[in-house]
Amino acid sequence: MSNEPKEKLKRKSRTNWLVLLVNVAVIIGLFLSYLAAHIPPKSFGYFSLSGLVYPHLLALNLGFILYWLFKKRKHALYSIAAILIGFTHLTDFYVVRFSTPKKQNETHELKVLTYNVRLFNIYQWNKDPKIRENIFNQLKEINADVICFQEFFQSERPDFYETRDTLIQFLSTKFYHERYTHATNGRDFFGVAIFSKYPIVNKGMIPFESDVNNFCIYTDIKVKDDTVRVYDAHLASIRLQYEDYDLLDQNANNEDVEQGSKRIAGRLYKGYQRRQPQVEKIIKDIKSCPHPAVLCGDFNDTPVSYCYESFTDVLNDSFKEAGQGVGNTYVGFENFMVNVLPCFRIDYIMHSDSLRSINYKTHKEEFSDHHAVSATMVW
Repeated sequence: MSNEPKEKLKRKSRTNWLVLLVNVAVIIGLFLSYLAAHIPPKSFGYFSLSGLVYPHLLALNLGFILYWLFKKRKHALYSIAAILIGFTHLTDFYVVRFSTPKKQNETHELKVLTYNVRLFNIYQWNKDPKIRENIFNQLKEINADVICFQEFFQSERPDFYETRDTLIQFLSTKFYHERYTHATNGRDFFGVAIFSKYPIVNKGMIPFESDVNNFCIYTDIKVKDDTVRVYDAHLASIRLQYEDYDLLDQNANNEDVEQGSKRIAGRLYKGYQRRQPQVEKIIKDIKSCPHPAVLCGDFNDTPVSYCYESFTDVLNDSFKEAGQGVGNTYVGFENFMVNVLPCFRIDYIMHSDSLRSINYKTHKEEFSDHHAVSATMVW
């Protein structure tokens, strides 16, 4: 009987050592995710992949902290230290706010909305026949001064999905700037667009030589006696295919999962590499811009990424300034990204130091595979 307590103690000790080894591996993973935000994808692109799983690695480390608090408290310090070292990434990802930012002594304000509308459901991904009408009604209710669209669709065919004139009349946004990446039949156009209630005094574009399917445009908008430049960017996407979404099928065998995982990793890797020069071109233009800047768009990148880190070196994130929680913006095909990569914030509104954000909101309606995001700029 005297040996029984010793055996229990040994088993407990072995278990703790095994848990500690796993804990150390998860901490290393967390540090790799930090590197994703600082190493250019062109230099070492596979580091970028680790940034995608930051939410999972963070949750695992929090779990280990709880475990060690009931076992050996000093071991909890390892994960606590790892989280604190990357605390800036935590605040990029998750915002806790005890008061709502309000307008103070500012004399100007501009409500901005960014929305990837998925071509207004022209291909009926969503079987609801009223999706386009619902989007228009949603836009009218939000009542933004400037709307930045990605995956915008405009048809020149009579009585078929005419979007531009409808928006102008419906929302009183008579000033606009469009740029189409491609067209079908010479009459249906796909691209990005900015609509404004305020006069547009200048228009421009930033082409991406590495990716003709994506684009950034900008408009200089006159607000009272001042001018603000609004950028609308749609950066390179992951370009997942239906075969990639099938990876979540419960009937998928091990070989399918292995091949599918490699295929998805390759698509992600190429996406990161395409986005890097796009980000650098936009930042170069922002730095030379003579006006305060607002950058809107679908970046196809999370807050723990080189793309996000580069933009926030020159601009402020409206979500951090006036948002709350995690601010997930991507709904995804059959909730793919929500299931595999929760807290997937890839749509942003950023701005220059001379502006301030209030009333940030992620609109929860699911009329597209993205949520609409709005914020009011004051200065």
